[in-house]
Formats: sequence, C-alpha cells, structure tokens
Amino acid sequence: MKHWLCILFCGSMLLSSACNKQPAAPQTRPFYLGITPWPADFTTPEVEAAYRFVDEHCDIISHHFDEGIPYEEAYTNSNWPTALLADLQTRKSKTPAGKKILLSSSVLALTRNQKAPYSRYATTLTTTTKNQWEALPFNDARVVTAYVNFMKLLIDTLQPDFINYAVESNVESWNLTTFDQYKEFVSQVYQQLKRAYPTTPILLSFMVNETLQSLNFARQLVPYTDYLALSAYPYTNVSSSAGGTTDPALFPATYFSRFLDLAPGKPLCFAETGYIAQSLSIPAFGLTKLGTDAWQDAYLQLICGLVNERKGKFIIWFCHKDYNAGLSQLKQAGVYQDLFALWADTGLVDEDNVPRPAYQTWLMWMSRAVTE
Repeated sequence: MKHWLCILFCGSMLLSSACNKQPAAPQTRPFYLGITPWPADFTTPEVEAAYRFVDEHCDIISHHFDEGIPYEEAYTNSNWPTALLADLQTRKSKTPAGKKILLSSSVLALTRNQKAPYSRYATTLTTTTKNQWEALPFNDARVVTAYVNFMKLLIDTLQPDFINYAVESNVESWNLTTFDQYKEFVSQVYQQLKRAYPTTPILLSFMVNETLQSLNFARQLVPYTDYLALSAYPYTNVSSSAGGTTDPALFPATYFSRFLDLAPGKPLCFAETGYIAQSLSIPAFGLTKLGTDAWQDAYLQLICGLVNERKGKFIIWFCHKDYNAGLSQLKQAGVYQDLFALWADTGLVDEDNVPRPAYQTWLMWMSRAVTE
C-alpha cells in the first residue's frame, strides 16, 4: 500500500512541477544582420543570388555608393547621369520588401584622404569642368551643396532607415590642413541632413585600427554622427597579425574598445566588416596573411557577441560569397585594382557555393528574433 501511495505522490509532484515550469525564454538579438548586394561575378545569376541571400538570410541591406560624385549635376540638381538613375532604380526594385536599408556614401576617394573624383557615371561634361570641381577644397560651399543634393537624391529614392554619409572618415594618412577642411565639410553636411531627415539616424563611419592619429581624427568627428559606426577588416592591420596569423583570439584587448570608448552613449554598429577565410597575398601592399574558415567564424562570433552585449543596431558583412570570378572580369576589363582583392575571400560561402562555418553562425543569429 505504501508502495502505491509513494508512486502516486511522486507522480503528482512531477505533474505539478511540469505544469508550473515556465517555458524557456526565446533567444533574441537587438541588432539587424545584413550585407551589401556585391555579387560574386558581374552576371545576372550572381546579382540575383546576392539579392536572394538578402531576402532569405538578412534583416537589412546596405546600398553602398563609392563611384565618385556628379558634382555639377548635383550642384544644379539637374541633368543627373542616366546611368546613376538607372543604378538607383535597379537597387530599389531589387531590394526585397520588408528589409531595413542602410545607405552608405562618401565624398572621399578610395584612399579616404582626398576628395572623390568625378562620378564615373557622368559622361557628358568636359574634362575641364570635371577638373575644376575636383580642384575645389572640401569646405567650399559649392561642394557642400553638391554633396547634400547628391545625398538627397539617394535618400529620397531608396528611403533608407539609416544614412552613413561619410564612409571611413578617419584614415591616419590625412594631411592635417585637408582634414580640417573635411571636418568643416562634415559638420555642415551633418547639420543639413539632420534638418532634412530629422527622424532618420545620420552617421559617419570610422576605420578601426591601432594608430593614435586615426583615433584622434575619429574623436574629432564624433560630434557629427548619431551612432558609433565602425568599418573593420582587422586581418589587414591588427598588430597580432604581424607574423601572418589572423587568429581573432590574438587580437589586442583594446582593439575595438578604444573606439567604443570614444562615445559610449552612442549606439554601436558595424557599417561594414568581413574576414578572410583563405590566405591573402597582395605584394603591392606588402600583405601576406594566413586565413582559415575557423578564424573567419571566430571573428563573426566575436563581433556578434560584442554588438549583442552593447545592444547595438546592425552588422553589415561586406559580401555573402567569394568573388574570385568578379576579380577576373575586372582584370579582363582593365579596371582591376589590388585594393579589390582585399575582400575577395571574405564570403560566408566560397566561390564554389560551399557554405563555411561562419554561414552556420550567421543562420544561428538570424534565427533569433530582433528586439528593437
């Protein structure tokens, strides 16, 4: 009898415990995950594949413009280059519905320490006119007006949720006088965009490295950004990679925190980032770095954990797939630059469409609901 009473008692206790047990809280994240639609090759199938990845595996897309500025057309707000308008409409039509949008642009050349050249889309103006615009300093009122008008064209067409108007503004190689002119330009553009789009975050991004000058330039520009937006490709410059290894476990403890401490009250985001999964060699830059898919995955886990801890806003990975085929096309077209090779092997998927471990980490984070 006691035996059965014991069984009944234990059974009732287990049932009561099961009924009172609270369901596990769903895993969440505060930040969006996304990429640029940079394709693995400049073909229709690969362009479609890039946008399909956004549709299926991202919350946000980054539309990045880095092809120069149509200064004259922007200043007069007329006769915009047909190819620019076509590019804008293509991006708009291909952006999957319901995705957040980051718009990134820059008045800087790819060196990030001088003014951008005239837009490659502009084909009707004389060389003399283009040269006159390129010779103007950053803080010339005409340059400010032209750039604000250019940004307004991009913004009004794409309707972004976040606006990065000054990509990678703190490179350490700035001429001090030129940087002061750029800082004045940035202050004016920031104020005008804030007035025109008061409910949209307006930001500029900082390149992450370990030089004191770069950090100093970033500190001077902090007043002109709503977010602390980072552009980070540590495998190219982190001191722990001096011998070639790019293992993120070896990063200096302050690699990111030096920049985070510039504005601890401002939301964190990665406006662009990526990490090599294969070894990199670019003799022109003196770069020889070892890369593995395990280190790439470790880096993605590192920054996701950092942004999650800081309750950041978004992470933009530069491209979803290695673009070796795209590099071949650029070489054939005679427009290849060694700079383009820096990110070729940073895809979450390799050039043969084989997913890397970082792809699975990406999907794991994507499975968490975003808490805004």
